[in-house]
Amino acid sequence: MRGIWTVARKELSHILRDKVSGLILLALPALFFISIGFAISIDIQRIDLAIINTAGPRANEVVNHLYNTEKVGKIVMLDSPSEVEKSFIRDGVSAALVISEGIGGYNAPLKFDLFIDCSFSANVVAIKNHINSAIKSSIIGPGSDPPFTIRYLYNADLNRRMATIPGVIMIILIVVSTMIFSISINKEKVHGTSRLLSLTPLGPIRIVIGKTIPYFLISLIHISYLIFLGQSIFGLGINGSFLLYFLFCALFSFNSMMLGLLVGSYCKTYEAALIICWFFIFVPNVFLSGFVMPVNNMPEAMQTISRLVNGYHFIEGYRGIAYKGTGLSENLPFILYLSIQSLVFLILALLGFSRRYSKS
Repeated sequence: MRGIWTVARKELSHILRDKVSGLILLALPALFFISIGFAISIDIQRIDLAIINTAGPRANEVVNHLYNTEKVGKIVMLDSPSEVEKSFIRDGVSAALVISEGIGGYNAPLKFDLFIDCSFSANVVAIKNHINSAIKSSIIGPGSDPPFTIRYLYNADLNRRMATIPGVIMIILIVVSTMIFSISINKEKVHGTSRLLSLTPLGPIRIVIGKTIPYFLISLIHISYLIFLGQSIFGLGINGSFLLYFLFCALFSFNSMMLGLLVGSYCKTYEAALIICWFFIFVPNVFLSGFVMPVNNMPEAMQTISRLVNGYHFIEGYRGIAYKGTGLSENLPFILYLSIQSLVFLILALLGFSRRYSKS
């Protein structure tokens, strides 16, 4: 028993001496518990809504009530029902409400048409119930159903797989392009092969390119058969340009590889690289990218952090191209962000590589 306690004291002293291990074991769980706990909520917190009022002053009471409804966040006023789909893409609203006069003219009950973005189908029922309740309490009063129809956009069958597939693809590309690639880069130093590479006439740039090509080709194979499986097994087609979709997935894979290259070039052990990839790349991308829950349902501070995560830009662009049929101009902000981020990661990684191979 005395020997067991000796080993335990030795291990405890090692943990306390190693600042990185101590931080990971003691501080990191609390940090993730607080941040992810704030970010994730099962209940819908915010509905961004577009309103088209063609009924005139009669509908003002409903519109004012929606402005003051707790769950309704941003409201965008549109001039015509023809702008509904454009507003979903341009303004990022979750639903659009068209208020018009019913059959019978001015004295007829108002007619309500609710359009819901169903690309994230988990929130459809909550959005419908909240808007229904707001209309009911403002014009009809409790106890009866408001006369409105519901139209489901981008996922008429309410296929729940459409909400999860972008996140699953994101996870696969992160695991291969970031985690495995960063460990492969780091093993060069651990196994001593970085010293052998430093003796060759190849510089850091050509070495990086040589190590990147196989993993990038593997990721392109993954993208190709994931498209095939999604269409053949789950029936998920691509409403936008197939070429844009493929290139966008390839860009995200390249972005993830540059992030893995950055981690692998600075970490001293592949265990450290794996821990950093898991806690600071994989977990934030899963919970803060919009895969688990919409980003606009998070607190404002967490929304800002989420928009720094590369997975957020991938999922938003993926849903736009594959489900809403958006083109290059609508997805240009996501493309530019991932491209600039990739360039920054590459430059920082090359600096780390140059330092490593100069010491080898």
